Amino acid sequence: MNIFNKADYKLDTFINNNLALYHKYRNYDYGKGNRSNVSQISKYTSHRILYEYEIIKKLKIIDKKKKFIDEILWRIYWKGYLENHKSIWIEYKNFKNKSYISYMLKAAKEGKTGIDCFDTWIEELRENNYLHNHSRMWFASIWIFTLKLPWQLGAEFFMKHLLDGDASSNTLSWRWVAGMHTNKKPYIATKENINKYTVNRFRNITIKISNKMNLIKTNIHKSNRLPTRGKSSNSIILIMFENDLDIRNRSKLFNSYLKVYLICNGIINYGFELSEKVSKYKESLIENVNKLIPNGVVLKSSELKIFLGDYHCIDVIYPGVGYNLDLIEKYAYQNKTKINYIYRDEDLKYWNYANSGFYKFKKKFYKLNNIN
Repeated sequence: MNIFNKADYKLDTFINNNLALYHKYRNYDYGKGNRSNVSQISKYTSHRILYEYEIIKKLKIIDKKKKFIDEILWRIYWKGYLENHKSIWIEYKNFKNKSYISYMLKAAKEGKTGIDCFDTWIEELRENNYLHNHSRMWFASIWIFTLKLPWQLGAEFFMKHLLDGDASSNTLSWRWVAGMHTNKKPYIATKENINKYTVNRFRNITIKISNKMNLIKTNIHKSNRLPTRGKSSNSIILIMFENDLDIRNRSKLFNSYLKVYLICNGIINYGFELSEKVSKYKESLIENVNKLIPNGVVLKSSELKIFLGDYHCIDVIYPGVGYNLDLIEKYAYQNKTKINYIYRDEDLKYWNYANSGFYKFKKKFYKLNNIN
């Protein structure tokens, strides 16, 4: 069973057995021993082993409550929003306080804060490289408003340890919890909410939120021009990254090149590396997909700079705003290599509607796809 069949089986099993009650139980985190109420396909969707738009096509009729469709739609929306507001990414990656050191930061990363739920989630992050979506919100809220740590460092910590880490979803979700994405409406974790949706699994939940909470100031980020379809090139090679590995229906594209190079980028922010387990997972995806491409070759990100020196022009499957785009553009600039990006039609279409709020985007997406 190849990686695509494995991912399809995971999705279909969830649909057949648990989708009907997803709307009722999706917010509950019963612990790492019981995840039947959620799909756990995010490690596949974040790498496009499962393609978001194809998932929604499958769900259109059978997801009666549309809650699972909305979860997939959030991922599409976050990607589009970051494409529309690239200055958010630039601001995040240029965060000046990366050397921030404090007792509380050390305690948080080691799961020694004394807040039972938070410390348990730290353990799950390190061991299982996964957290329930609701717990991610609580975690981020406690990190920002109780422990008073920079949200950027929390976002980095998630990227380091999550198998489904994604530049757009991760960065913008942390900003959303901080109240920077909405109109000064932060997400505040409460003991009552955590107790309810974890079925009282935790004992010591001491969450102190100041009544005079200082909201995080944010710059105004205006919409930028979206990318457009590139012109055809004479490149004999194609490069693709681990965050867009959907190769189905692309054999004609791949056959038009001498070689297709698959790159796993383990460096996420100027020397800040992914955890060993996350790196190995991404490498395993690359190796699995590479076996299905007759002219495929695995290329280490550390070899990319020298590799590009041999080419005047290359084609690249557009990786989206984030670490991979930063990497390829940095080395292409240094080697004076021209990049021709290969875009997906669906991305270019729907990113046009992802420049403001989610619900406005959702309404437009539903209308265009006849989702009732």
